[in-house]
Amino acid sequence: MTSPRGWIVGAAVIGGAVLLWNVLAGALSPLVLLFTAVLFAAGLRPSVDRLSRRMPFGVAVGISFGAVVLAIVSVGLVLTLPLGAELTRLVHSVPTYAAALQDRFIAAERHFRKDEAANRIASVLSGSAGSVARELGQHVLDGTAIAASTIGNLLLILLLAIGWMLSSDDLGRFLLSLMPPSVRSDWHDAFADIGTRLSAYVQGVAINGSIVGVLMGVALALLGVPYAILLGVITAIFQAIPMVGAVISGPIMLLVVLATSGWTKMLVAAAIFAIVQVVDQNVLSPIIFGQRLQLSFLLIILSTIVGGTLLGIGGAFLAVPAAAVLQVIAVRIVAPAIRRANGVEAG
Repeated sequence: MTSPRGWIVGAAVIGGAVLLWNVLAGALSPLVLLFTAVLFAAGLRPSVDRLSRRMPFGVAVGISFGAVVLAIVSVGLVLTLPLGAELTRLVHSVPTYAAALQDRFIAAERHFRKDEAANRIASVLSGSAGSVARELGQHVLDGTAIAASTIGNLLLILLLAIGWMLSSDDLGRFLLSLMPPSVRSDWHDAFADIGTRLSAYVQGVAINGSIVGVLMGVALALLGVPYAILLGVITAIFQAIPMVGAVISGPIMLLVVLATSGWTKMLVAAAIFAIVQVVDQNVLSPIIFGQRLQLSFLLIILSTIVGGTLLGIGGAFLAVPAAAVLQVIAVRIVAPAIRRANGVEAG
């Protein structure tokens, strides 16, 4: 029979867990912004370290962040006019494209009428295409408020990243000073490993997304598809979600190509997209990321699903680096502690 003390301890643990969950749920949005800022800072850390060998650390931080902001603004200015024009045209043409999608799916339904399964699929698609396209258009029309919020969050992330870069070394030394000497070395190695992995991830995502986005944008432009730049940018952005990003960007791209250019160009675009993704997964990504991230396929998929379920698209973007951090802590901190507690020597 459980003693009163056991019930009190159990109730305290459950109450503490509920309280912690409520606190984390309330602070989730700021924590996501902070983690994004930490990722940004981690991606710039190697260049800051190289510059700091020749100048004061603060000056190196300022130059590195200034160069990145200048590059982003320059690219933004170059892409703003064509992207803005394409986005405006797309918004104004949503009703027309919705009707075109319905017509194309209805035609497919007639073509496959003898095939009951294909007929049913085409019928469902033709009935839903219009409502999906109109809903998407409504979200795009509300884009002014979204754009203002995004710009504000980006500025906040930039400030947090600069603050993290300037204070993270002192914070790390302070945390290490609080730990027992027996585990201080483990935590020091874990912090170094986390920094290396996050830096590799951010740099890899930027390079990989840029290559895939440019390849798809150029291919669609050569194919004569409208909105090639916009679709290339969408592909590049969702490429930051490993394994799953293509599942999101692919259907968006193919629906736009189908609505604007017909079945033939849609099938050609699908073939090009599939080839680019196969080359990326088997050639580009292994070269760009190498073995520095060290995450299994199962962990990538599982973390992406959990992150997307909890926080939507933003959670899916941040899930893989968060999983990398947790994996380092589990391997370098938790597992050795369990082995020591059980008197087991590390193999």
